[in-house]
Amino acid sequence: MRIITLLALCAISGCTQGNQQEECLRENIRFPMIREMLNISKHIHKSLPKDSRASKRILGKHKKCYKNIADFKHLLDIYEDQVFQKLWKNNAHLRPKSFMDSFRTLKNVMDRCLKPDDLYKAVSEFQNVLVWISLAMDRGRSHKTIQ
Repeated sequence: MRIITLLALCAISGCTQGNQQEECLRENIRFPMIREMLNISKHIHKSLPKDSRASKRILGKHKKCYKNIADFKHLLDIYEDQVFQKLWKNNAHLRPKSFMDSFRTLKNVMDRCLKPDDLYKAVSEFQNVLVWISLAMDRGRSHKTIQ
């Protein structure tokens, strides 16, 4: 649910890189759809069992917006594959149709707005992802020992 909030805030505050990406998002995503998704995601969250355990954030504490369309696309993929599909795996009838329709619209917009330069940048940053994975595997080991 946080991804929708982050996406909306980034779109509103203009954190995306480049005028082309901003323009593409503005032309293809309507704020009422984001607002509706925010409201539905709050309802979904309230309907889930409460977790009293001390927990870590899935996305961590982000003090900055995501930088580009590739980041947004990646986060939407994570939520689709690792959250929503698992959440409603055995209870598809509980899945809010309007929310998922809007979610697919967001993903389609990200696909249309994703430029080759974004892909090249994402590939160049893949080493960072591997370092983050190694750090998550063993917090006591420095990533420098892995490289």
